[in-house]
Amino acid sequence: MHTHPAVVYSASTAAAPAGKRFLSPSTVAACKSFREAVRLAWEHRTRRNMTQRSLAEECDLYAPHVSSYLHPEPFDEKNRPRLNLPADRIDAFEEAVGNHAIRQYLNHLGRLTIMEEVIAQRAA
Repeated sequence: MHTHPAVVYSASTAAAPAGKRFLSPSTVAACKSFREAVRLAWEHRTRRNMTQRSLAEECDLYAPHVSSYLHPEPFDEKNRPRLNLPADRIDAFEEAVGNHAIRQYLNHLGRLTIMEEVIAQRAA
């Protein structure tokens, strides 16, 4: 597996330091779909010993669905769409994996940086 210097790996349950929670913009920009961003976040989790089952428990997800969220193919062998991570679980997912890859991807889609969002909110 390719490791990225912007990510800190830890076996502890402590969250990664705030400065280490963002992946490089080029890594995030390489994601072609929401599914890829979710997989990127999982692949760069700070707790390498975290299982899909423990992720489900921490994020209040239905455990059998987690493998569908993390599967690389958007359709199963019968061409049925696989499940996507529910939007209301993104915060919990990112907290559990220790990075903001999903949020970074969504910001990238909107072509906004977090600073641009803050500036726009303050101007409103």
